[in-house]
Amino acid sequence: MVEDAKFAHNATPPNGTGSRSRASTANRVVEAHRQARVGLRVALAFMGLAAIGVFIPHDSGGWLPLHLFLVGSLLTVISSVTQLLAVTWSTSPAPPQALARTQLACLGAGALAVTGGREFNIDALVGVGGIAVVIALGILALILWQIRSQASTPRFAPAIDAYLVAISFAVAGVALGVTTALADSSSWAIRVRDTHLDANVMGLVGLIIAATVPYFVATQARMKMSARATPRRIRITTAAIATGTATALLGHAVTNRAATTVGYCVYATALMWLVTLLPRVRRRQLDWAGPRLVQLGTGLVWWSTMTVLLAVASLADQPDRTNVVRALVIGGYAQIVVASLAYLGPVLRGGGPQQLSDGFASTRSMVSLAAGNIAGVGALTGHQLTLTISLTVWGLDLAWRSLRLTSALKAQAWFRGERP
Repeated sequence: MVEDAKFAHNATPPNGTGSRSRASTANRVVEAHRQARVGLRVALAFMGLAAIGVFIPHDSGGWLPLHLFLVGSLLTVISSVTQLLAVTWSTSPAPPQALARTQLACLGAGALAVTGGREFNIDALVGVGGIAVVIALGILALILWQIRSQASTPRFAPAIDAYLVAISFAVAGVALGVTTALADSSSWAIRVRDTHLDANVMGLVGLIIAATVPYFVATQARMKMSARATPRRIRITTAAIATGTATALLGHAVTNRAATTVGYCVYATALMWLVTLLPRVRRRQLDWAGPRLVQLGTGLVWWSTMTVLLAVASLADQPDRTNVVRALVIGGYAQIVVASLAYLGPVLRGGGPQQLSDGFASTRSMVSLAAGNIAGVGALTGHQLTLTISLTVWGLDLAWRSLRLTSALKAQAWFRGERP
């Protein structure tokens, strides 16, 4: 718990000053950490289900593991981490535990219902699952709004505002996704599917990551935020990403390739601008963070590059974007999430300075870095064997390192005679 309080102090964005006492800061962050730990365990469980879905026979093809990862795992990570960061960096009270648990339960149940209903052709279950996910998103928006309204440090407000815009994209995306799942394979349904995909992948996930990385890269690298990352510039960047997403969605909806292409180009340009807002990492930071920081960087490169390829595919009227989207999700988003959790995992585990150092050492994984990028190449080229082997190696490495983190905490608690 001492380490939790230390992290709460260190994680406050530069130039931010909280008015609360150290004890109050420790208590609110400890509670936020407790809630985040539960959410990340659920996310890891869904990530395992998604990995299993790659190998076991099923009727919905790549749809099943993709949605188990995006809805069950990635959206749960987003829900948990956005609350944690907003509480920590805004110097705001943690949300009520009952509300946070309700949000998590709705999201998990909704993800299972949607994927199960689609796999077993139970339309009613798909609809119920979609409603549950929308309710979870609504609760998340309420929690974030409460955190923002009670914040003592306003510096993180641009990110929270972007989170709320991202959630609005997600609500639209979920509604369109349920429509797609229940519709036939007509051209109308295909347009709805593409709009649904971009609303969630580019709008929800992309906007949240873009709003977070100027703050989180500095924390991940143990350095100050870039002086270029002013609230105004962060707002302009996230607004450009939201505008690009909305333009691409409109293009899909009305089958206008020019609008879709312009939307992707605006989005890609905003991502390039985003990179200029990140702190300049030097040898010292790379020596400490190692593969974690490199993987975060390569994830950003994959994300930007695949967005450009989406623009090219739209301009060339290539309707099949499957490989590009898979590469964006695996090489881009999955690597960014894994690199982020490699930092957050030891922090959330706590246990004192020595445990924190040991945890950071255990999450420096060249295997994860290599497997994640090879998996991205396999997804982009459509080479299923490469994708399968790299995902297997990646999953085993993540499982092993997660086990090391959790088992060390349990052993420590056992020796103290406490419940882990």
